[in-house]
Amino acid sequence: MKINIYKNQREIEKTYEIDNYDIMYGTVEDVLSMFDDIDDFSDNMQIFKVIQKNRQKLNDLLKDIFPDLTDDELRRIKLKELVPVFMGLFTYVQTSFGTEKN
Repeated sequence: MKINIYKNQREIEKTYEIDNYDIMYGTVEDVLSMFDDIDDFSDNMQIFKVIQKNRQKLNDLLKDIFPDLTDDELRRIKLKELVPVFMGLFTYVQTSFGTEKN
């Protein structure tokens, strides 16, 4: 997984990259509780509401995945780059624990 920190709209200041992430059970619980609020993963409004409701958990998760990431840098990540990170994490949890919603 990787995440870019932007200096401005076009210029990347820094990139954090990890090869793997050992997910903690508490994180799994948090991710699974977010699934409860999403009936349709193609509904962007539902996903936005879940992100808004769980913003601090998501920030903490990003700082856990990328340990050197600061609060200031969190504000300089493009949203479009966060989606693949979270979807990859959600998919990992679903497939690892057989919790796929039908």
